[in-house]
Amino acid sequence: MPSSEHRCVYHLPYPLNMHSQFGGQVRPARMMEALSQWGEVWLVAGTAAQRRRQMDVVIRAAREGVHFDFCYSESSTMPTALTESHHLPTHPLQDFAFLSRLRGLGVPVGLFYRDIHWRFPMYGKGINPVLKSAALAMYRYDLCAYRKCLDVLFLPSREMAGYVEPPADMRLEELPPGHTVTGEPPETSPKPLSLFYVGGFGDNYRLDRLFEAVHRHPEVQFTVCTRQQEWDGALPRIRQWVGENVELVRAQGPEETAPYFERSNVAVICVEPQPYWTFAAPLKLYEYIGNGKPIIASEGTLAGRRVDEDGLGWTVPYTVDALDATLSRLSEHPEEVSGARSRVMDVRDRHSWAGRVRHLASVMAEVDGR
Repeated sequence: MPSSEHRCVYHLPYPLNMHSQFGGQVRPARMMEALSQWGEVWLVAGTAAQRRRQMDVVIRAAREGVHFDFCYSESSTMPTALTESHHLPTHPLQDFAFLSRLRGLGVPVGLFYRDIHWRFPMYGKGINPVLKSAALAMYRYDLCAYRKCLDVLFLPSREMAGYVEPPADMRLEELPPGHTVTGEPPETSPKPLSLFYVGGFGDNYRLDRLFEAVHRHPEVQFTVCTRQQEWDGALPRIRQWVGENVELVRAQGPEETAPYFERSNVAVICVEPQPYWTFAAPLKLYEYIGNGKPIIASEGTLAGRRVDEDGLGWTVPYTVDALDATLSRLSEHPEEVSGARSRVMDVRDRHSWAGRVRHLASVMAEVDGR
């Protein structure tokens, strides 16, 4: 049950889909659930017209003395002004003005900035150059607007701050994804070695060297859960290493992926390192932690650093020989898998969505000047 002592405003510049299993909608929905368990939530989300009506209600309440512990907002994967279904900037000031007005009424305001993919060459492939330039301008406008209406900027990782370039006096905090797995996940036998990967399979998610290493180990089972279209796109590149010990499955959400987690004993996120992965905090990393799985991750990535720092598995150079050696060692020494699993279980509660909200509320209380 939520605490009647706590109350917050949760702002999203787009509709909230509590049942989506895709990309950018997963995090907002999970945060809504965790915030609702923490306290009373006044939601401001939907179309621009719907948000405007909700904003008026919140501002009126704040002026009449309703106490909000904080306002928490999450950015969209697209510029704030372009989140209407027609993607035209018909309400470029509305959301920032709302956050500023709340802040002026003494309510501390924090925002989670989701992604900085637009600063990289991968952004805008196939988009009309004029539309791409307009979108980039609107992304920059968002960052400028945040300078005037936020007390705290939350990021998936501190490494991302260099791409956002926030003002020196703005407080920065990490607020990576979490997991929703409740109860204690069942422990799987550490042998034989059984790997599991769930997630994207496009150019950002190249696991080629891992496939090549697994091909050398027919005793190792490797289950891949991804979209058929993305698998088909990558298959010409990895086909020579896809043997009988590699299985493709399609599942969405915790209920459908649970059986594959239960039969595996190690999860993998051995993506090819690139600049984007030095600061991106993939949701799957925390999904793995929630399911109690030790993790093999790539050196040169934020995921690899997190795995290494907390002893959650093995951070390995992205080479065939290094991955081959790791698979050999884990196959021969299953006690390593068991030990890593125990360390994952020690920290999994801290990385739940409820844990993220506890940290959020603590930070916002520290900046509350009332």
